[in-house]
Amino acid sequence: MGESCITIAQTVNDKARMAMSSLVHALHELDSYAVARIVAKEGKAPQLLLLAPSIEPELECLVDVPLPFAEDIRVYRFPPLDKVIGSSGTVITKHRYLPSDDLVTAMSDYVDSEYIT
Repeated sequence: MGESCITIAQTVNDKARMAMSSLVHALHELDSYAVARIVAKEGKAPQLLLLAPSIEPELECLVDVPLPFAEDIRVYRFPPLDKVIGSSGTVITKHRYLPSDDLVTAMSDYVDSEYIT
């Protein structure tokens, strides 16, 4: 849903660095993530973030990734690919929008040739 960023402690603030390090190590040891709510600027909409711990030799940080709100998720309904349903509700198995048996076999052979070396 968006770009990921990293969150680090202030380098000149020892108390903040210790608190950040404790949180990062606790999440890492528990093999867990944190969920946070942030308002980046006054008047801006709140954002949900997933915080994942990252421990590198020279850097301990939290990688934050935006999570979608319920209204960000859309449900789309697509018709089935193997049959066409007519206006009266009847199922049509032979239609110009459906592949022929020869086309299905050719596509299957092509996919198999791409993955078998």
